[in-house]
Amino acid sequence: MEIASTRGVCPVCGKNATLKCGNCRREFYCDKSHQSRDWPRHRSACIAWEIGRDADLGRYLLATRDLAPGDAILSEAPLVWGPSTHATQRLCVGCGKRCNDDIDMRCGVCRWPACRSNCEGLSDKKRHESECALLARARIIPRCEVLLVIRMLILWRTKSKRWTSLANLQSHEGSRGPGTDAHDEVTSISQHLGPLLMAFDCQDILPKICGLIDVNALETMPPEGSMAIYENASLLEHSCVANTRHSFRIDDKGRPRITVYAVTSIKKGEHLSTMYTHALWSTRIRREHLLVTKYFACRCKRCADPTELGTHLGTLKCPCKNGLMLPNDPLNSNTDWSCNVCPGIVTASEVAQLMDRLEEEVTGIMKQATEHTLSDLLSRLTVLLHPGHQHCISVSHSLIQLLPPNDPRKLELCKLILNTVTRLDPHGARLALYTAVTLRELASCPDEDRQAHLFRAASLLKMEPLDSPGQKLLRLVEMELCSL
Repeated sequence: MEIASTRGVCPVCGKNATLKCGNCRREFYCDKSHQSRDWPRHRSACIAWEIGRDADLGRYLLATRDLAPGDAILSEAPLVWGPSTHATQRLCVGCGKRCNDDIDMRCGVCRWPACRSNCEGLSDKKRHESECALLARARIIPRCEVLLVIRMLILWRTKSKRWTSLANLQSHEGSRGPGTDAHDEVTSISQHLGPLLMAFDCQDILPKICGLIDVNALETMPPEGSMAIYENASLLEHSCVANTRHSFRIDDKGRPRITVYAVTSIKKGEHLSTMYTHALWSTRIRREHLLVTKYFACRCKRCADPTELGTHLGTLKCPCKNGLMLPNDPLNSNTDWSCNVCPGIVTASEVAQLMDRLEEEVTGIMKQATEHTLSDLLSRLTVLLHPGHQHCISVSHSLIQLLPPNDPRKLELCKLILNTVTRLDPHGARLALYTAVTLRELASCPDEDRQAHLFRAASLLKMEPLDSPGQKLLRLVEMELCSL
């Protein structure tokens, strides 16, 4: 995907312009007055989506015109944002950036973590200042992972218009009752926020708020470690082969603004989709995750295909040594698995037990991986699993970064990984960094077209956020291209 232009021509006066339409990101203006003047003309071309409604899907987005790869579909600021509810690092209460762990810097009033004493976000009325006095009075232990909940409580208490928009999103409270992990999480947050909940008299609204976060919040980058909920982008439906991707940038008010782009040609009337899970999880894992966290069972073309689009990301080897074990009905979590050569059958529970055991082993070894331990693990895995299985691909990706360029296994594994990611993420929407790492390793192998592989890696990384691992790799790849 090409980098978006930073300047254009104002359609009103014909002069060079740098002010970009905030929604479609395609039209430029010399100033806001000319943008307003041109809106009647630009409107039909600008709005690329509309909201549809369905008994099963609920609300969703569909294209209102034909879209080409790279077209911006929508761009919007968040209704609310803050540190991830699973944050493990200290994040600034003012701007959301990661705090220096070696320096215990805090807001001078509420004593919540800050990146520096003069952070602009601390004194901004539309950011931290409005919540600072409340946090100071509440006298709760500062924990970054509950700040997003607190900000939503404030919106609810003040009857903000943003709360009205939030409340219209799905929260699935009926599926999050006693006995579920979600209910336990609400209980834990309730105990921590006790004084604040009593002051607000808002114990009853807490389950809805936690549901809204779990179902709708997106992880942002930048700032790293934060989550945000968007009024319209949250309506993108899930597909295991999505037709959009999104990126974030910090706007002039310090908020992570999202822009959604088409990654393939989309016809007018087609549904707009994103992916709620990891692209390299097998069907069994993806569908289980979606059912537990998003409360629906995916039935897309990838989930319905026993071979997962020919990648065999979840396929087992049969003990007969000649066949492959595949699910009879991938859309049924209790389906039996049958060999495609012999009459062999295993149950879904037997497959789950084997996968749980292997996942535990893989996770343990990957924490202290060496070339020897990964090679040994991969050899043992491929006795039981198809070489394209999720666990084999994961181990292979780590191993190729340790193998020397002249090791024939490196070339073989790189090509296997690329075959997998190309089928599952053909447009680079979800696995750009993962694929670029593989391409760079492949470029180091003898007799490979180094320039072509590095150029493809660089093109995949063009949309990676600033200061992210992807952008750092892009700079390294560009330096290597220059040296050729």
